[in-house]
Amino acid sequence: MADADEAPPPPPKKSGGVMGTLISGVGIFVLTLAAVVVGGGINAKLHPMPDFKLDKDGKITPVMGSSSSGGHGEGGEGGGKAAVYYAIDPPLVVNFEDGSVVRFLQITMELMAHDPKVIESATKNMPLIRNNLLLLMSNRNYQSMMSREGKEKLRQEALTEVNAVQKKQGGDSVDDLLFTTFVVQ
Repeated sequence: MADADEAPPPPPKKSGGVMGTLISGVGIFVLTLAAVVVGGGINAKLHPMPDFKLDKDGKITPVMGSSSSGGHGEGGEGGGKAAVYYAIDPPLVVNFEDGSVVRFLQITMELMAHDPKVIESATKNMPLIRNNLLLLMSNRNYQSMMSREGKEKLRQEALTEVNAVQKKQGGDSVDDLLFTTFVVQ
């Protein structure tokens, strides 16, 4: 009689079937879509697109010195115009010898001017500017580049080189050249 007192085992729970799986899938899709939309909105606020214009040749070019280009305010040097920056991209990489060891130097630079036309001129001359900067940096002493004075001397020489190219090509001088990364390996 002990068998009669035992209750039958409970029936297995149903998983929700096809409809439950479908509803779960749609829910995950909606949450993922919302995350992508919100993330895109945040990215657009943090990294606004520059203004572009269509020139007479049909090329799309960024507008230099526009309000969304990241100018650093009014009233600095250059007669009240905001500074305009142009990144020399990709970074310049040269190798040189340090005794019997081959070393590599990678520098990212930005040109600064208060007149957008100077930056436009520099972008047109960029192949010649990059060439001359690579030649300038390739014959360096490792020890001199490790000191602040050596880096500043190289920066001044690079600025002089850029302005020499600008003058030779009929453009105005840039106001400054900045090292934004400097890696020696």
